[in-house]
Amino acid sequence: MKLVLLKFVAGSVLSIGLSAVPAVAQSEEAMFGKALFVENCAACHGADAMGSGPVSALFAEQPRNLRVLAKSNNGIFPFSEVYQSINGRREIAGHGTSDMPVWGDLFMIEAGPNTFHPGVNAEEIVQGRILSLVYYLQTVQE
Repeated sequence: MKLVLLKFVAGSVLSIGLSAVPAVAQSEEAMFGKALFVENCAACHGADAMGSGPVSALFAEQPRNLRVLAKSNNGIFPFSEVYQSINGRREIAGHGTSDMPVWGDLFMIEAGPNTFHPGVNAEEIVQGRILSLVYYLQTVQE
């Protein structure tokens, strides 16, 4: 548990200094994050992340425009809050309970026993996928 928390904190700290990371590294994570977004989030939030996905009309409350997260937070991208929202640890009014679907749980099932690299456990795979989504969302801010 301490290792997981340490990795999350390290990822959060790294995100603060993301502008110091070479553009190539940023774009690779963002490209993977974009693919995850299209596959898992676009149906509700739209391919453009503006909240107008093909199933958005089915919700009592319109899915959020994810391109204005920083703008709605005094110009600062709320990295930790976005991570927690995707992971399912934070309730979102439009989603009812935290069953957003809880991508952290879904990613864990997908990662399950199919660890891709020796020494990397499923939780690390989940964290990497969520971080990639968050980095992608950070790149699409207006």
